[in-house]
Amino acid sequence: MEAYSILAKYYDSLMKDFNYDAYTDFIKGYVKGEGIDLCCGTGEMTIRLAKLKCKMIGMDLSQEMLNEARNKARKNFQNIIFIQENLKDFEAPHKMDFITCVCDGFNYVDNNSLIESINNISKYLKSGAYLIFDFSSEYKLKNVLGNNTFCEDRDDVTYIWANELKEDRVEMQVSFFEPKSEDLYQRIDDNQTQYIHSLDIVKEALNKNFEYSVFDGEKFTDAKDDSLRYLIIAKRK
Repeated sequence: MEAYSILAKYYDSLMKDFNYDAYTDFIKGYVKGEGIDLCCGTGEMTIRLAKLKCKMIGMDLSQEMLNEARNKARKNFQNIIFIQENLKDFEAPHKMDFITCVCDGFNYVDNNSLIESINNISKYLKSGAYLIFDFSSEYKLKNVLGNNTFCEDRDDVTYIWANELKEDRVEMQVSFFEPKSEDLYQRIDDNQTQYIHSLDIVKEALNKNFEYSVFDGEKFTDAKDDSLRYLIIAKRK
């Protein structure tokens, strides 16, 4: 089994503390018409936006995640197009009314690629359209996740998540132990990297083509220096 297969299988359960409903309520005034949900994962936000009567396309690099998203969309009676696409190579069929990238998608590209990606995304937004995204803050990656290990022993799966803080990134190794019988577990390792983006770098990337506001992406209030996640609502000039 590939690492992404087991990650996709348990992703929603592992993300149970992420408040998709509050997030959707906070941004729903900015999303209407046709939109793209980048780094859509298993489609949790994509489906919520479709239920707001938006015409949605979901994009993700992982085919395993997209398979989960398609199955979930069918169960929710939502007609959504899902496409395998790398954030750095993003293209849209035409200009959109909004584009979202929820739950740290931009942390998986370095600073140069972040700036290039935001500039590229701006080409596919109508004037007055919105780019809505969040990212784990520099404070979180350095002080909460960096050089720390997390583990959880559950009935369906056990995991050990070990992080190593580097100068511009956090390298993550997650080892899953999936029960196969009473005394047998299968171990599957997944290695990922999240890049550290200062709020100043993100603002620099936005300044050319957007007007924007910054919020706390977990409390949905004004952003603070120790916010764990920043939520950006950016309007295309």
